[in-house]
Amino acid sequence: SIRPVGTDKLIQITAPLSPGSSGGPVLNRKGEVIGVSVFTIRDGQNLNFVIPSNYLKGLLSKVGYTKPLSQAKPFKEQQSLLTDFGNGNMKRVTGRNFTWKIGRSYCNFSFSLQNRLREDVNDVHYYVVFYDKLGDPIDVVVARFTSTIPAGLAKWVRYNDRPDGQYMLGVPRDVYGLTKRMEIRVLDYEIVR
Repeated sequence: SIRPVGTDKLIQITAPLSPGSSGGPVLNRKGEVIGVSVFTIRDGQNLNFVIPSNYLKGLLSKVGYTKPLSQAKPFKEQQSLLTDFGNGNMKRVTGRNFTWKIGRSYCNFSFSLQNRLREDVNDVHYYVVFYDKLGDPIDVVVARFTSTIPAGLAKWVRYNDRPDGQYMLGVPRDVYGLTKRMEIRVLDYEIVR
């Protein structure tokens, strides 16, 4: 997706990028360079960001001769395209305050989605991963929350939030019995404009 940053834009991709890959080319299916990788969000499940290649074309005209670093003049600091990302804009949407509702054969759950961004968000896609006492995953619930979460606030995700009342956030009682830890992974969301 395209993410606006002030008057500029970044490309958000979910293709895996290894740590230390910043500066590497990102290719489309035809093998053409569409941008350069610049950073990843460590807890974002492959949320990676790329500077579009058309921003880099202007730099090619400024390439000069090489000289030793000792002869280089100090570069005057300018505001970076990524400045907004470092100022809390990417603190993201997180899940907290997990609670259970225990049933006979099925255990439902609820939790709070906190929007730590400066913009409203909606259409939050997330996983809830359940781990056993050894730390191994034993089950996962994949879901999405479509309501708007205002900037800086939170919404409670209840086990019966679907309008049709048929879909329940939950796991079999066996999974509940084995679960020692759970993790809410927010995969993606839309910024409301």
